[in-house]
Amino acid sequence: MSTSAAVPERRHPNSTSSTRAVAPAAPRPPCYIHPKAIISEKASITGTHPVTIGENSVIHPYARLSSAVGAVTIGKNCIIADRATVGLVDESADHGQLRTVAVELEDSVTVESNATVEAELVGTGSVIEVYATLRPGTVIGQPQFCKISARCEARGTKLPDYTIIFGEGQQRVDTTTKARADVRDLKLKGQLLHIETLKRLIPSNTAKWQM
Repeated sequence: MSTSAAVPERRHPNSTSSTRAVAPAAPRPPCYIHPKAIISEKASITGTHPVTIGENSVIHPYARLSSAVGAVTIGKNCIIADRATVGLVDESADHGQLRTVAVELEDSVTVESNATVEAELVGTGSVIEVYATLRPGTVIGQPQFCKISARCEARGTKLPDYTIIFGEGQQRVDTTTKARADVRDLKLKGQLLHIETLKRLIPSNTAKWQM
């Protein structure tokens, strides 16, 4: 009598012998988003404290807003570029000594690519250039038109209006912007034109963050 050979068990090519652990999703904070804000589907908004985003503000793909340590407030006509971070993330609560720290951007603030903003306040019309860093306790402009140049850092500093940080922590005052209201108006109008262009380029999905 013939004996049939055992048929090996077939497995789906994607099956595994053990169940893979699925990482829990990051917490989603309560969000208050103006209907005219532009927020990319690929942006990241996480944390437990409230996040508020004002009218006409643009959050690029891969930009990150984190309210893990305190509320994040973004005024109107702001631009948060790709891979920029606004707000403190868990690992930013270094040294274990930070209390609840809110981060606020007033109107018409630009945060460029790969910049990090953990400052308590960034005043109207200010620009945080690429790879610049604002650490907790920093107040930039009361209330307006400062610039943190590329790769510069401010930590626990209170800067007056129209201050520019450049080089190795050097500072100067932008006397032209300070003295001329027409220059300030042109900067704000330029921000609006930039935003109008971004609205045509970045698909928005604000509903994702309000569910």
